[in-house]
Amino acid sequence: MPALIPQYDGPKVLTGLAAVYLAPYNPTTPPSLPAETVDLGTAWTTPWVPIGATMEGVSFNYSRDTDQIVIEEQMTPVDERTKSLTFTVDVDLAQDTLQTMKWAYGGGTITTTAAATGVPGTSTLVIADEMDDLVLGLEGQNDKGFWRRILIPRVKSVADVKTTYRRSNSPRTYAISLRSLVAPSQVTIKNMDAEAL
Repeated sequence: MPALIPQYDGPKVLTGLAAVYLAPYNPTTPPSLPAETVDLGTAWTTPWVPIGATMEGVSFNYSRDTDQIVIEEQMTPVDERTKSLTFTVDVDLAQDTLQTMKWAYGGGTITTTAAATGVPGTSTLVIADEMDDLVLGLEGQNDKGFWRRILIPRVKSVADVKTTYRRSNSPRTYAISLRSLVAPSQVTIKNMDAEAL
């Protein structure tokens, strides 16, 4: 009896974390990934801001809702077309900061007042009525040991956030769901395949 074990390339089965960055969206300045010469694991520069610690890493969710085109003369559809598509990046942020809260709640303004004589230093978050536009960048390691970088040029934070204040070993978390607002063809997924010559 033949062995029906599928052929596979073990080193291409990958695990590992990803570094996620957010930047303000500016329609007049297209967002871009770091230069190709920037090594894997090197911090991205301004305007990119790392999202910090997470509870369970980052998940990409890609959901396509379709319409089937059917005719009387055929039992199976003759075609299937995209009706809607939802592409989100979900993460539970584990650092309890005003910046984390701002991302989770969709946007706002953080104002900082320096300490002075008789006046404590403060930071104030005012949550925005509408959501901020952001740019999302992600970096992970590919099967060749180099970087894989993903750019979503425009996202909004649309999660339902529930943060628990209690005596516990579990940290307070802020769930964010960053929903893509661009066509799939505008999302860039780029691999470094080899060293420069």
